[in-house]
Amino acid sequence: MKMSGLLNRRSNDLAGVVGTVRQIRAGSPVPRKLGAKDVAVLDLNRTPAATARAVVDAAVAAVVHVPRSGEEMLPRAAFRILAASTIPVIEDADLAEIEDGTRVRIDEGVVYSVKNEDRLASGREAGPTTILTEVDAAEAGYVESALAHLANATEFLSLEHRLLLDGEGLPDIDVAFTDRHVVVVTGDPSSEAQLAGLKPFIKEYRPLLVGVGGGADLLRESRFSADVVVATPTEVSDEALTDGAVLVLPADRDGRAEGLERVTDLGVGATTFPAAATARDMALLLAFHGGAEMIVVTGDDRGLENVFAPSSAPSSTMVDTAVSSRLVHADACSTLYRSRGTGIGLALVVLAALIAVAAVVVARDSAQDLLIWAIEAWNTFALWVQGLVR
Repeated sequence: MKMSGLLNRRSNDLAGVVGTVRQIRAGSPVPRKLGAKDVAVLDLNRTPAATARAVVDAAVAAVVHVPRSGEEMLPRAAFRILAASTIPVIEDADLAEIEDGTRVRIDEGVVYSVKNEDRLASGREAGPTTILTEVDAAEAGYVESALAHLANATEFLSLEHRLLLDGEGLPDIDVAFTDRHVVVVTGDPSSEAQLAGLKPFIKEYRPLLVGVGGGADLLRESRFSADVVVATPTEVSDEALTDGAVLVLPADRDGRAEGLERVTDLGVGATTFPAAATARDMALLLAFHGGAEMIVVTGDDRGLENVFAPSSAPSSTMVDTAVSSRLVHADACSTLYRSRGTGIGLALVVLAALIAVAAVVVARDSAQDLLIWAIEAWNTFALWVQGLVR
């Protein structure tokens, strides 16, 4: 069914639906004034049911589904909610980079700029029957992927349970993790922005920094010095390998380590880590069994949207479970630190106000009155600040 047959809206006598782009990012609230003149752009794979219902209640002109690159459909309720409505759903039209507020016209899955009729993206309109068929297939595929993933994770557990539970087989490296905060930076695309968000946390707490694969170079580019690098030597630059960090090379369980000759040629020492795990998992286990107080890791979160994806390592499911009592995702750490920082900033503002009031008291009252007032005010202020930082 053509979109022009679903809704009879026109702009300059051109066919299709006309509306204003409203980007609804994962985790963001639905815009308050979302309505019939808007085109909602979102990733339905990460859209909760409540958001989908709000979009339907707003009776938007169209919904454009923009999943992550290369990602297949997940069986989210949002698809079924939209399929039960009369709102056109456009798939495979990448409007992720189109600015919020841009006026667009959508006709038969093609998105044009209203301003100059430039073609912005091309997709396909998915009717209710198509969406429901795709969701049914996604459900079956999701369960299949989960079963295969968990079977591989169980096999990993059978091989490496001593390593997971007791740290048997960990290399002996000259790094004191005990009671330290540790930040593990991976080479995932999301790590760059997450590392930027962690800068205030790193500046204050001075955690041990562990670069995993491309994360070692990412640390260098961000002007941080890695304390430990866990990587296959061919994945990182010479500078990252010779910057003074302790080098740990992932190796097969038989001890063979890819790229060992490169380290030898550079004249630096390295320790191999034989295990059936990824470099990321090895870094987490080194920190956890080394006694780290908290481990912050960058990269994609391992929620249900990602954990069973083909790119997700089954070993990571077991490793994350093993270290879960001390594991914090970078996004969560940044959010908590920002909240804490806001409280401290407010405390400083209040302190400045107290000083200003003290100046007024000095000008008006006796020194004894000032002393009594200052003691009471300071005690109240100190108790309030303690409550902020607990």
